[in-house]
Amino acid sequence: MIKVVTFDCYGTLFDWIYGIKSVINYVLGKDYLDEFFNLEREELITRRPYSQILKSCLKRLCEAHGVRYEERYGDALVISFAKSPPFPDVVPGLTLLKEKGIKVGIISNTERRLINVTLSGIEYLVDYVVTFEDTGYYKPAHKAFTEALKLMGVSKDEVVHVSAYPYYDLIPARELGIRTVMIDRYGFRWDTKVKDLEELVKVVTRL
Repeated sequence: MIKVVTFDCYGTLFDWIYGIKSVINYVLGKDYLDEFFNLEREELITRRPYSQILKSCLKRLCEAHGVRYEERYGDALVISFAKSPPFPDVVPGLTLLKEKGIKVGIISNTERRLINVTLSGIEYLVDYVVTFEDTGYYKPAHKAFTEALKLMGVSKDEVVHVSAYPYYDLIPARELGIRTVMIDRYGFRWDTKVKDLEELVKVVTRL
């Protein structure tokens, strides 16, 4: 029986590309998103707080393209990231899950102070929030998931993990024997895929 649906946060529930792209465009005059996310993947191995990783990625991007980095630009990126807007299906979908008696969890690579900003106004729809600060591990590390489930007090058989990203979330979760569903935000391939959270509720209630 599924007791908890866990979600990746940024890119799955909240449109972090919107927030990040706007600042990169302002600072560098072009989005450079692919470069930014490649740097972000490299920076995760440093295990520094996520706000520092965001700033480091922007600084490296500036250096690569001959733009002077200023700390105020890094601050702008962190705030814009934290204020990433929810995708339009998020509130209706999470509401439906709660009405079905299924709890909602978030497993995120970010910091609690940032995710508190992100969730402002919809905290009532989320039962558990687990961040890097809680587990000491960044996804896709397996321990980011196993420690999160321990903190939530559930077994892998009682959980479905949902993400828009195979690399960070779906592949490691599946390797641990956790059931997975992709929300199709970016056109990645996965065997169980839904177009939005309302369709996800139908899938989860059949498991």
